[in-house]
Amino acid sequence: MKGILKYDHDNHPIGMMGKNKIEMKNIVSIALLSCALLTGCGNKWLETAQPSTSTESSVAIKSANEASYALNGIYNIMRGYEYYGARMTYYGDVTGEDMLANGDTKRAAGYYLFDFNKDNTPSSLWYQPYRVIRNANGVLAYVNGVPADQMTDVLKDIKGQALTMRAMAHFDLVKVFGVPYLVNQGASLGVPIETEKHVSTSKPARNTVKEVYAQIITDLEGADSLLSTARNDGKLNRFAAEQVLARAYLYTGENAKAFAMATALIKNAEAAASSKKGQYQLWKNEEYATVWSKDFTSEILFQLSNTKVEASDSKEGIGNLLWRLGYNDIILSDDYLNLLKDDPNDVRQKVITKYTSKQVDYYYLNKYPGNTAENENPEFADIPVLRLSEAYLIAAEAAVKLGDNSNALNYLNAIVKRANPAKSVSGTVDLNRVMEERRRELVGEGHRLFDAMRNNLRIERKGKAHVSPLLRPETKSFDRTYFKTQMAIPRREIDVNPNIVQNTGY
Repeated sequence: MKGILKYDHDNHPIGMMGKNKIEMKNIVSIALLSCALLTGCGNKWLETAQPSTSTESSVAIKSANEASYALNGIYNIMRGYEYYGARMTYYGDVTGEDMLANGDTKRAAGYYLFDFNKDNTPSSLWYQPYRVIRNANGVLAYVNGVPADQMTDVLKDIKGQALTMRAMAHFDLVKVFGVPYLVNQGASLGVPIETEKHVSTSKPARNTVKEVYAQIITDLEGADSLLSTARNDGKLNRFAAEQVLARAYLYTGENAKAFAMATALIKNAEAAASSKKGQYQLWKNEEYATVWSKDFTSEILFQLSNTKVEASDSKEGIGNLLWRLGYNDIILSDDYLNLLKDDPNDVRQKVITKYTSKQVDYYYLNKYPGNTAENENPEFADIPVLRLSEAYLIAAEAAVKLGDNSNALNYLNAIVKRANPAKSVSGTVDLNRVMEERRRELVGEGHRLFDAMRNNLRIERKGKAHVSPLLRPETKSFDRTYFKTQMAIPRREIDVNPNIVQNTGY
């Protein structure tokens, strides 16, 4: 029996399916659709077409239940491997110095090598966030039409989640395709802002980076008063939205606001934990190595679950890409290992596995192992999108930039001491020290390229792991003046929308 090779939206192969497997998948799809209509895990109201000028679903949302079902469908888009399930999560790391593609033909290789141009750049990091935006706009169109005297707490929470989703998607787009805000206070071209129902005849131009961040912040500030602080495992709540808002303030140089938001978030989240209402607190040193294989633990503000039932094309997920026995696609560099080498008791050493083959050492990050208690392997790893530890690091960075060394030490040492209770930082903290700690703590979670570029730092791929003959000099040592630190707008978007201007250099 001949199999059929499947391809994703960027024409990358994602596996072989024989006739029987296709028939079985169709049966499963029908079952999931039935589940969707009954329990809210479906996509009846979802926009699914491409390119981004295509229209969204014409099926209007008419009730709170339908709005809730539609939100579940948007979470499903977010957990897919073309978004947080893999590409958005590893993009910021393999384009830095701490992780790399384990071979020039691996799935992450094009990103690691900065090999994409205006003709072959993948569409997924543009297309998938816009799917989230358009579907969130569908939910908001319904909720905004509900009379004020009929707005229940449930509807307010639905609106808050949709606003946060829209903000996160715009944020991801402007990070990938726009120049960092602080280069010129947001005067460069960003991405088209969408806040209304999309129609196929719409051909929007790119808004400025400043305008995009203004919309992001407006959405998140609006969501903050609507969302519940209660745990909502697998979904967004107020603490999650506030962390994204603190991050947005930091990216736009609003350091006082970033510090205030991050510290208030920490205080309120941990107060909720002590009163058993929120259960948020930093992981303890002794549990750090094991919590990655558990669901919805104390430090996770927002995590996308990825069970065997929910997973689609699970082999393409980041867990399988980082797994030596899986696709073995992405490994840690010795640049990263050198950050940890001075402290063998740093607990973060315990989420790294060494494997030696033919006298060559390979190092694997084990942040996406799957739930071991449920006998899941890394194919079904959950995706921790927002962790409380980032709030501490946002507070530390903002304090440095505000000249508040006491608070910089306080919030930085919370992370340093958690890694090794015998260690601490003293004296004057500078930005480089905070950035080093962000690298240690947040590796594999998609931050490094964006952290370096927004702070006008240089990426130096000095380690012996960075030996690919396809690495050009400009991709071994670069700063934000290198044009490929902004991805090219996908060719299909340029072709169908003449108002979209391509990024400089392409």
